[in-house]
Amino acid sequence: MSRHFLALIAVGSFLVGSTVSADESSEAKNAALLAAVKKLDVAFEKQDTATIRTLVDVNHISIAPSYQFFNRKDQLKTLPELKITLFETAPKTILHLTPRTALISYKAKLAGTYAGKPLPARVQILESWVKRKGKWVETSYQETQIP
Repeated sequence: MSRHFLALIAVGSFLVGSTVSADESSEAKNAALLAAVKKLDVAFEKQDTATIRTLVDVNHISIAPSYQFFNRKDQLKTLPELKITLFETAPKTILHLTPRTALISYKAKLAGTYAGKPLPARVQILESWVKRKGKWVETSYQETQIP
């Protein structure tokens, strides 16, 4: 019986070690993803079109109460109409659907205008990201106003 007990301890230790490694791997993956998200947020605030082009898919879809775009080109054309003075986010929830895809959801407080009209003050955001050639790229962005 003692051999069985030792075998169970060894298997259990391996499984616990695998779980810890998977968690650490997830944390590293999330850190890289969240760094890309932050970089894109800053690029929109600063209207940095070069950075936006590298982090947003050419067929990017962006839907918000103030605007709708169905590709990156159209969104970049009207970027000067977007004036962000506040973009404060709550903690993000990340769901990895596959090792190379992720959905991120969170709430945010906004201030600013689009085409001269005020942005909604509170929104729920859902972003989809895909990892291509080692880089995270946003494929869609959706805001829903919170009353």
